[in-house]
Amino acid sequence: MSNSKAPISIRAALLASAAVSCLVIAAGHVAVADSTVRKAVPNSAVVDQAPLPPKRVETPLTADHNPGVFARAGKTRDALGFPAGVNRTGRHVKDGFQKTEYDEVDEVDASGQPVSITEFDASGRLTVAVRLDKPGLKAARVSGDAAGKSAQRALAAAGLTAAGTPKVEASGSSDGWDVSWARASGTVPVRGDETRVRLWSDGRVESVAHVEHSLAPEPARRIDVAAARQVASRTATGWFASRGSGYKLESIDLQWVGPNGAFDPNSTVDTQASYRLAWVANVKPSGAAAEYLRLVTVFIDVEDGSIIGGDVIE
Repeated sequence: MSNSKAPISIRAALLASAAVSCLVIAAGHVAVADSTVRKAVPNSAVVDQAPLPPKRVETPLTADHNPGVFARAGKTRDALGFPAGVNRTGRHVKDGFQKTEYDEVDEVDASGQPVSITEFDASGRLTVAVRLDKPGLKAARVSGDAAGKSAQRALAAAGLTAAGTPKVEASGSSDGWDVSWARASGTVPVRGDETRVRLWSDGRVESVAHVEHSLAPEPARRIDVAAARQVASRTATGWFASRGSGYKLESIDLQWVGPNGAFDPNSTVDTQASYRLAWVANVKPSGAAAEYLRLVTVFIDVEDGSIIGGDVIE
């Protein structure tokens, strides 16, 4: 389709803005640093030869053969006040990069360009919605409190729920507002899961992004924070001490995380598996390693103390 590039970039931007972690892309894919990481983290999953690009496979959807998808899209469009097009196109997408599948319906204008987009996961739940028109003449700017209430109404109308008090911020790229809810299970945050509503200055919805992963059952036994600190320190010492570098364990807390192979090039971790409970340790390098690494985050399985992934920030 001639306009296929627009939805891809829009989706990536929306989901990236909804991620809590700097390096965790919405579906849990980890962007591991380049070959400089090997200087201090020799077991990181960085290979000398670039892997083949992930595949993106699209299968067309039609209103005749997939009425449920198009009905959900129309209902969501109207609930959010998005513009309708002169035609609608749909596709089922298998995205190898983000390791996810979703159904997308575009409202398109007479020239075939999208004016609004909605996407749904395998369960039919809304994951992304965005309108592509402009707000027009500048309207009166609503207050932050009014923006929060508008976002809550929009989520309810779209069939989404978000618990807790939202964070309301003035949008850095416009005169509008960003209203977001970070997901938690009880008191434990779910790393990277978030619901975000972006509003125009007058309170109308510009976009919605919802990121939510399934959670594994809580383990019957847990290592305590002292044991987790020992694992983090032992791991960091192995990375840095022999290379004339030091480190500081900046923080360690409990989170739900997506396992990944960031520190194991031979890992067979299923990155689409349920999130697991882990101690998340942030290690700040010093000395020579600090010249090319800002932070290394280590996921320590709360049940057995094994390393199940992490992030690297250059």
